[in-house]
Amino acid sequence: MNILIGLAIGLVIGVAQLVLLIKFVARVATGAGFLLLGVLQLFFPFVVLLLVGFLYTAALLWAGIAIAAVLTFGSIFRIISRGRKK
Repeated sequence: MNILIGLAIGLVIGVAQLVLLIKFVARVATGAGFLLLGVLQLFFPFVVLLLVGFLYTAALLWAGIAIAAVLTFGSIFRIISRGRKK
């Protein structure tokens, strides 16, 4: 059960972090107000994993794995899909 809780938390947080990362990169590219998004994108996974560590210690490993997987495969999918549009 802890595996499923960790994976679910990790998937949700991974998608949220991927969206923040995409918005941050877009703002850096345009040069408009990216500092707040950068700080949020940096500390968001730290705070969430800290909360998961306190509340569901056994699910922490699986949450971290799911976050890393979503960021990796989501970024690869985004690169491939943007390459096909051009």
